[in-house]
Amino acid sequence: MKNLQITLKPLIFLLALGISFTSCSSDDSEGEDAPIANVPPIELDCNYFSSGNIHLENVPGASVDYIISCDPKIKGDILIDAGVVIAFEKNAGLQFIDDANYKIEMNGTAEDPIILTGTEKNKGHWRGLLMTSDNPSNIMSHVTVEYAGQIRPGGWNYKGAVIGSWGGVMDFDNCTIQECQEIGLHWVGYASTLNISNSTFTKNDVPIVTNPNYINSIDETSTYKGNVNDYILLERTDVNKDITFHNIDVPFFSNGFKPNNDAKRRFTFAPGVTLIMDAGSEIRFSNAFSYQHETIMVGTADNRITIKGKEDVAGYWKGLSIESNSPLNEIGYLDISNAGQTTGYPNGAIKLGYKDYLKIHDVNFINCTEYGMSINYYYGYNFHLEYSNLTLDNTPKLFSDWLGAEVVDPFNP
Repeated sequence: MKNLQITLKPLIFLLALGISFTSCSSDDSEGEDAPIANVPPIELDCNYFSSGNIHLENVPGASVDYIISCDPKIKGDILIDAGVVIAFEKNAGLQFIDDANYKIEMNGTAEDPIILTGTEKNKGHWRGLLMTSDNPSNIMSHVTVEYAGQIRPGGWNYKGAVIGSWGGVMDFDNCTIQECQEIGLHWVGYASTLNISNSTFTKNDVPIVTNPNYINSIDETSTYKGNVNDYILLERTDVNKDITFHNIDVPFFSNGFKPNNDAKRRFTFAPGVTLIMDAGSEIRFSNAFSYQHETIMVGTADNRITIKGKEDVAGYWKGLSIESNSPLNEIGYLDISNAGQTTGYPNGAIKLGYKDYLKIHDVNFINCTEYGMSINYYYGYNFHLEYSNLTLDNTPKLFSDWLGAEVVDPFNP
């Protein structure tokens, strides 16, 4: 691995090493290593990136191989070899946004990672990477991105050090995104494929911002803690696939979500998951059509699921809404806090709709507005409810109807 030392000098492609050699006497040890020059890096301007495919190789004797001083749009495939170190000047970056969807291939190794850094070690010194290429072979393996992250110009309000959008595809394997401003990895709603494994996101303002459609890859193989804001921020959008919330080392922070209107979806929450909900938000397992979505939110006695408001205030967020008759719907070993509407009805932390199905057990309702659950009796008793071990903690009552009236026995309202 190279010893990273950023050297800012006038740079040229053909470098005179200026190494002097002396003859060895017969007493000298044979095979003695010759001194290694500290070769200055090669500067790549924007014109360099307009000439087609790019292959960045190691520069012998250089601790920093290349300096990039601009923010070019890449016009061909790009291949970066293991061990290459690139330093970006202020406001520089790389844009992989050409409609031809050229391939991005950064193949570092554990021994020789690729380093993308700044010429100054300050958060947000350089812009970072903007990617819309949907080439299925795109990969970043053993790559470190550091000291990047800005609000990119152009009116789209894209923020972050590594940004994927408009159909972008990327496989992040053993990558590190650190010391970045705004957001480490920002995978926005128009991106199409995100794979993350064995990677580290630390010392950023926020480790990852994305939406629920991309959380399947945010799993236990990677680490996400040690940031200014230690949570995965989920931007609000409708869910268009089956998703699983994994038990990672930081919470998810959500402004609410629901399935879209295309098909049935399954929502799975692994034991130990923590969701922090923003003010006025709601999680709805329903949409405009009766697709009977499946909700599987089951922790364990030793590894409970937690869903709570950002502030410890009753009614800070609206709660969960179940509108599905799937027999897979189950909520268990859940601590739900700060939920329920403060005005209007129904105001339970969990709402069960007409003709719907739910098994619920071992749930603590903590500091919720008035009721733990609200049940829709508008068409009479026409739902399936199995419940046990429901506990009220600073929550006044357990059951209500959808008009806010208390129900002592949910089977005899």
